[in-house]
Amino acid sequence: MLQNLNFISDQFNLTSLVNHQSFVSPVKTQLHEPWTRVASSQRLGHSLRCQVCVDRITETRVDSWKKNRHEVREDMSSGRAFVNNDEQSNNALLQSLCRQWELLKAARLVALMSRRNQIPDFDWCMKLIRGLVKHNYTERATEVLSCMVMSGGVPDILTYNTLINGLCKNRRIDAALDLLEGMSVSGCPPDAVTYNAIIRVMLEHGYLNQAVSFWKDQLAKGCEPYASTSSVLIELVCKSRGVIRAIDVLQDLAVHGCNPDLVTYNSIVNITSKRGNFGDTILVLNDLLSHGMEPNTTMYTTLIHSFFNHGYVDKVDEILSLMNITSNAPTMVTYNILINGFCQYGYLDRAIGFFNEMVLSDCSPDVITYNTLLRALRDVGMTDLSLQIVDCLKDSNTPPSLISYNILIDGLAKRGHMEKAVGLYQEILKEKKVVPDDVTHRTLIWGFCHADMVDEAVEMLEVMEINGHKATHSTYKYIIRKLCRKQKLDDAIKVLEMLVSSPNRPYGSMFYVDMLESLFADGMHEEAKQLQQKLTEGMGV
Repeated sequence: MLQNLNFISDQFNLTSLVNHQSFVSPVKTQLHEPWTRVASSQRLGHSLRCQVCVDRITETRVDSWKKNRHEVREDMSSGRAFVNNDEQSNNALLQSLCRQWELLKAARLVALMSRRNQIPDFDWCMKLIRGLVKHNYTERATEVLSCMVMSGGVPDILTYNTLINGLCKNRRIDAALDLLEGMSVSGCPPDAVTYNAIIRVMLEHGYLNQAVSFWKDQLAKGCEPYASTSSVLIELVCKSRGVIRAIDVLQDLAVHGCNPDLVTYNSIVNITSKRGNFGDTILVLNDLLSHGMEPNTTMYTTLIHSFFNHGYVDKVDEILSLMNITSNAPTMVTYNILINGFCQYGYLDRAIGFFNEMVLSDCSPDVITYNTLLRALRDVGMTDLSLQIVDCLKDSNTPPSLISYNILIDGLAKRGHMEKAVGLYQEILKEKKVVPDDVTHRTLIWGFCHADMVDEAVEMLEVMEINGHKATHSTYKYIIRKLCRKQKLDDAIKVLEMLVSSPNRPYGSMFYVDMLESLFADGMHEEAKQLQQKLTEGMGV
């Protein structure tokens, strides 16, 4: 469909598929945490889980309290369990420890309850597991989950996914895979989030073949062919190994019943076109068409955005023509990209034309649309039209934002229309719908100085100080220079005092030395000497 894009010259040779290999974990088996042993026991003898003693789980973790387990009776307020408590009392203590975020003590309590064949509260166990993972205690979280499962509990999918994500973040791929195997046995089968986490960490660490083999194995076992998981896999393969390998994997997965969809193809088109590899994009589109599918508005919008970013403005019209032929109407995102792109390349008339088309097609512009137009109008000096647009927006469903006002004030200040800029600023203060920020005030200060209205610049600097807004060092330096040039030395000293006393004052002497040297260079010797004396005597700089 897009072969007529004659600017594409990329040529590719198809490569053979990399032989799939079974996943080899970077973590040695003997370094597995206790959960690995528990997971194995689940697979071999799950029916005995309620009777099996789980001393193994905690034998290396609870030595500090194990030797006194029959003698020590401590006060509950200390946060440690009564060894001889009954099940109900220990569950009450478990709940209390979790609420107090005494997570490690709570984990030890769960291990103790399992040793004594007491059943811990499963809801609080799941909360404890998620809390331990949040604080990066994945080993302890795994132990608690083991105790819960061995006691007859079934963790929910959120708990499993939280723990698997934590293990993956710590590069414990082997432990995550063991946990995955035990999920279905425990009564909570994995979902797309589970598989996505494992596949992501495999690919992030370079195990591409293992990731592909893993997902194919899961599909062969009857796992639901989650489109999101396949999209994640294909997208990451495309980023790391290129589009040819991604298409090969895509076709390989289709054999196992996981057929590609538009979401998957959109992700590949997004990657290739953003990189400017439009030859790769053509390959993806050809593969899409071979499966009886056609590009949708999202894909066309992605292509338009990439053409603008890489300077192929003339090709945008070809995409728009294809969209019209295939009845894929532009969305608000499409129009915003078109308006922004044509504004960037100076085609303001075309941008306004798409804006009008947008309104006529009942596709309501948003604040991004208006701000894009306002910037373009500002850059060409059409400030009056910008003001008219903002006035129209005030009573609409899309009122002007602070960014809209800052764009206008910047345009007016650069054109020297300080009276209009101040009027707009006062209008903002009066309406109280948006609050001026440091950008607003710095823009006005620059405009005042540029228009030789230095007294007004000092007043605006004081407003910034009152409102806690941050003025840059160059702003202070610019105002001081202007005041010295107008021989207003007292005011210059006042501004210098403001700078020295502000939280944002320069550290060290280089800023002040540079400022004084620039004054000397401009022939303002006396002013420079006075400021230097003030700095050394009165300000302790």
